[in-house]
Amino acid sequence: MNATMFGAYIGMIMVLLAFVSESRGIVSSRSITYLLLMFVGESLLTIRAYFTGEWPFAVLGAIWAIFAGYSIIKPPKKL
Repeated sequence: MNATMFGAYIGMIMVLLAFVSESRGIVSSRSITYLLLMFVGESLLTIRAYFTGEWPFAVLGAIWAIFAGYSIIKPPKKL
């Protein structure tokens, strides 16, 4: 198993953990935990997609990671 495949598995686990945790009410989608899991996980998946030439998935993952990163840097205002 090469490094990008290993990173993709770690990224997949992180994204799934964020999704399940948010779906079960354990974390908020605005929490730093959720956003970090999504940012790092999607970044790892995007790297793998880039190296394998899976461009639609790479673009989707990059956009998701950018928005998660932006929300970490500039958290949304409280409702």
